[in-house]
Amino acid sequence: MTDPKITYYALFDTDPREPGGIVRRIHDTPPIDEAFGRDLSWHPTEYLQRYYLRGTHDIDHEEITPDEAETILERWRTEWTQTDPTDEAQSS
Repeated sequence: MTDPKITYYALFDTDPREPGGIVRRIHDTPPIDEAFGRDLSWHPTEYLQRYYLRGTHDIDHEEITPDEAETILERWRTEWTQTDPTDEAQSS
């Protein structure tokens, strides 16, 4: 049995050069869609279903390669583990 194909998408909400999020679709039966969270874990999402099935186009996205996704995720893992959560709460 082979691993299912995984497609990654970078989400762009404000800056077209810097993604605000990453989602992935695991091409299984049925497909599984997940978004990467600040807790450094993948979580179920309905983003792709809403985007394609219902025509909800609030956020732009583009398909990226697994290597591009890993580069972004590694940068976020480094940034997010170095960020003190109390710093963010105080700046709000």
